Amino acid sequence: MSNLDRYEEQPVQGQVIQYEPSPEQPQGSALDMVWPVLRRWPVIVLTCLVISGIGVPTILFLMPKTYDTEGAVRIAPVVAPIIYDIDTQLSTMQYESYKNTQAELISSNTVLNRAVDEIMQTVSDAFPREVTPVTALRMMITNGTIEVNPERRTELMKIRMTSPEPGKAERIVDALIKAYMAEVVFKESSMANQNLKILEDRQKVLMSEIQNLETTIRSLLDEFGTGQLTPRQEMMLQQVASLRGQLISVSIQRMSLEARLATEQNSSDQGAGPTDMMERRNAIINSDPLVQNYHANVQRYEQLLLEAEESLTESNPEFQRRKQTLDTFRGRLEKRRQEVIEEFDKNFNAQVASNKARRLTEIQNELKTTIKYEENLNGQVAKLDSETIGIGRKQVEIDSQQEQLARKKEMYNEVSRRIEEIKVESQRPARITTAYSASSIPATGKRIKLAGALGAGSLGLGVLFALLLAKADTKLHRPDEIVKRVGVRIIGTTTSPKDVDQRLLGQQLNDDYQTIRANLGLFDGQGETKIIAVTSPSSADGKTTCSINLATSFTQTGDKVLLIDGDLRKPDVATVLNLPGNSRGLQDYLFGKDLKQAIIKIPSSGLYVLAADDRNASDALDLIRRPVTVERIKAIVKYFDHVIIDTPPVLAFADALVWAKMADATILSSFVGHTSQPDLREAILRLEQVGVRVLGTVVNNVKVGHSYRRYGYGYGYGEYGRQKQKRKRDSRLLLASSMIDGQEEEAPQE
Repeated sequence: MSNLDRYEEQPVQGQVIQYEPSPEQPQGSALDMVWPVLRRWPVIVLTCLVISGIGVPTILFLMPKTYDTEGAVRIAPVVAPIIYDIDTQLSTMQYESYKNTQAELISSNTVLNRAVDEIMQTVSDAFPREVTPVTALRMMITNGTIEVNPERRTELMKIRMTSPEPGKAERIVDALIKAYMAEVVFKESSMANQNLKILEDRQKVLMSEIQNLETTIRSLLDEFGTGQLTPRQEMMLQQVASLRGQLISVSIQRMSLEARLATEQNSSDQGAGPTDMMERRNAIINSDPLVQNYHANVQRYEQLLLEAEESLTESNPEFQRRKQTLDTFRGRLEKRRQEVIEEFDKNFNAQVASNKARRLTEIQNELKTTIKYEENLNGQVAKLDSETIGIGRKQVEIDSQQEQLARKKEMYNEVSRRIEEIKVESQRPARITTAYSASSIPATGKRIKLAGALGAGSLGLGVLFALLLAKADTKLHRPDEIVKRVGVRIIGTTTSPKDVDQRLLGQQLNDDYQTIRANLGLFDGQGETKIIAVTSPSSADGKTTCSINLATSFTQTGDKVLLIDGDLRKPDVATVLNLPGNSRGLQDYLFGKDLKQAIIKIPSSGLYVLAADDRNASDALDLIRRPVTVERIKAIVKYFDHVIIDTPPVLAFADALVWAKMADATILSSFVGHTSQPDLREAILRLEQVGVRVLGTVVNNVKVGHSYRRYGYGYGYGEYGRQKQKRKRDSRLLLASSMIDGQEEEAPQE
């Protein structure tokens, strides 16, 4: 097998090319909904044209001619008072609310009954006989035949009616206006009489309350002879303030004595501050003869020890003797210091205890005297406070009664003024008047509006239909849909033949597969992926084309590549590569034939092929599941740098899962406009369930604007594009020769 010698490895350098949506590609969830709808614009246009073409002529020519009848009532914002200068200006919101209330009044039973009586006197057949006239009139208002519209920014409330009989409509509108005006006059008159009666009754009650309050105030003044008790109360308050000042001073003195007593009782102070005490203690310690003697010896031996450190080692006996003597003097010095401190503390504490007992006795005697004086002051303040409060309450009661009397008199005057106002204002002009009576004009504008509404509705229906189609469409249309909705890595994309100049197609696809090859090399940083299975969710997803083109692309780097047609049910590799018709190298090799005799080499590209035929289609799964199949496939690896296996679709047959388990990794082929998202997701799930390593997917038939290399198309190929090209019979493949010659490529097929 000299012809199977391995080529020298040629590493591929570069970076993994990550997929990014093109600038014109919509982003975000909102545009994800809009883009599929806009892609189906013919459906929208066709729906709009069909509905509008049928509906608009029907509205314009078959709709009966109608008339708009209109009358109006004027509602003034305010009516100025005649005799009183009162600000009666209303806000815009209040005025609009009042007009809306009046519009609702027209639909009330009282107004409708009045209107029906007026209408039946002039038009006997104005309403159908099936329902009562009031019900018929209410139904006309409810269904919009009669509209009551209080117009904004005007004082008019318009009553409109659409009818093919203008004369009858004018009588109905005028009757509604008359009935409403009669009801308004009646309500205003009834309300004025009712208000007048209420005010007169209130006037009588207020007069009686004023007389009672005057009697009560006179009885309160008799006790003191005057209603001004404030000066007397102020004098008493000054006395209370003086006593309270004294009481506060005494209380402060008492609290101070209590604090001093508590401090003396709980204090651990020894009669001097910590600093003073420490200085006295240190002075006594330093004046002690033994302490001075020991301290002098310590200093002398420290000096001797320093001199010994310069001339003697630490292990020298003389050095050790001096050091031990120094430690002895230091211990004696510290012991003597502690004895002096204990003696000082004992004498000092005895003196402090004697002083503390004397001070406690003095403070306690002074505190008793202060407490007794404070109790006497509290009694005087409480008595004077009670008398002052009594006078204050009496003054408050007198003031309260006088204030009530003033309010009652004010209310009495206001009620009297309002009674006079109602009597005079009953003669002023009405606030609500008839603006103009009903008149009719042809309602030509409504047909145009209906036609326009139909056009807008047909457009909306078209958009809805396109949206439903987009929802029902699960096929992939852009690579970014795979990333966002399926969640699988995209290894690379191949350009759609319809989106590229045919003269540049070969070079464009060559570059596409170079990108795919480079990404695969970088995904496999350790070089452990030798066998790659290429499969797809279903048929016609371009897996066979992807397998052949990927294998051919690897040969361009100088690698030794073997392509295996693992689809024993529908083998296409031999047909696509124009191999001999009896090529069944895979079956022969699996049944024991020597690899050299089973393999075929394509001279133009250097690609080795193990082809297959369909004679084992019925037992294909049993054939590839044999243990010997795994052994013989693994044995091939030592002769080749890469082994590419074209397998059946994952969702169609279990063969693909068996091949994928043999391989080091698997690539899924997907085809824009054919592969569906659920199928791709299900294929990945099945592969992962059996422990297959899925590198990602190659997306075929992608527009230039959505591909990895959307900026590379046409770049640097100007001279090449001007060359004359020869198109070949089968342009589906990207072989080494076709990429160099610029061979045309169409949509891949199984």
